Amino acid sequence: MGMQVGDDEWVDKIIIDVCARKFILRSSKGTSRKVDCETSEQFMDVLEVVTNQADPDLIEYTDLAIYENRQN
Repeated sequence: MGMQVGDDEWVDKIIIDVCARKFILRSSKGTSRKVDCETSEQFMDVLEVVTNQADPDLIEYTDLAIYENRQN
């Protein structure tokens, strides 16, 4: 079971997008909330809270976007 956020709603998944500096919280009722961080420091502060407080089984990281710099 996830983290309780209301009387009958739970956070089932926390998706962390490091490149975009955002967090997506998905609930047991199918709703999503997005937390956008404006700075790297803000992102790191939120990441610390999430990793210290949430069950590790709830946390998922998105794939990193890797682009090659090609010159023709």
